[in-house]
Amino acid sequence: MNKLLVRSISGIIYAGLIIGAICAGKIWFLALMILFAVLAVTEFEKILDNGARGWAEKTWRALDVITAASIISIAAPWELPSWLFIAVLIICGCYTLLRFTLALYDKSAAAFQKTAWSVLAQLYIALPLALCFSVYSDTNYNWLLILAMFLMIWLNDTGAFLVGSSIGRHRLFERLSPKKSWEGFFGGLFFCIAAGIGCYFILPEKIGFGLWGWTGYGVMVCLLSTWGDLFESLMKRSNGIKDSGNLIPGHGGILDRIDSLLFVSVGTFIFYMAFN
Repeated sequence: MNKLLVRSISGIIYAGLIIGAICAGKIWFLALMILFAVLAVTEFEKILDNGARGWAEKTWRALDVITAASIISIAAPWELPSWLFIAVLIICGCYTLLRFTLALYDKSAAAFQKTAWSVLAQLYIALPLALCFSVYSDTNYNWLLILAMFLMIWLNDTGAFLVGSSIGRHRLFERLSPKKSWEGFFGGLFFCIAAGIGCYFILPEKIGFGLWGWTGYGVMVCLLSTWGDLFESLMKRSNGIKDSGNLIPGHGGILDRIDSLLFVSVGTFIFYMAFN
């Protein structure tokens, strides 16, 4: 099958899954964020070669995944029984103590690095996804903000590709991403600002950004999307790989698809808290 067709079909399915989960309600979106965390943490540790070669390593990788899912669940305590919320906190606390303490007994040369990678997986992947869900959970209108966030991320990619592939001449960050251009960046920025202005006229006033707020939000999404993509490129280039995985045909792994989201989610949380 034609590669472009495969990429298009898988992209539509991926986008449809996200839009469907956002529109379906909190539980479905929570499930999606946990799924993203499980898949992304697994890919992340494979990229950094936190290798699951023995039973101990496999156990720690499984615990890293469980902890990431638990952190996201904490963002929605009102969705969980109180006893389960307390259990999640205990799991996270015990995991941290055990991970740090048992690293002392790891005789491999990379004991400290493996522990650091485990912690970084939570900061880089689990925390941003938890913040994303915490914004969604705040009011009945915030699912529209999260939907707008995803659409802007995709529009930024689309604008950057269309403009960059047409007139892109000046490299944006050649060391990490030779195909990115300043022309493409400004194309994505235009799409994001236009989307922000559109959100001001379309979405309910209760979200509360205002015209300049939505315009600024569009600029922020473009900047953080670009930095998020470049950071993952840095990680992949540092470890000599092209894609984080092959989960999504034509697109690579899940980290290749949510690299921008991980940065934008943090920005969206801060932006939302500043305006509310």
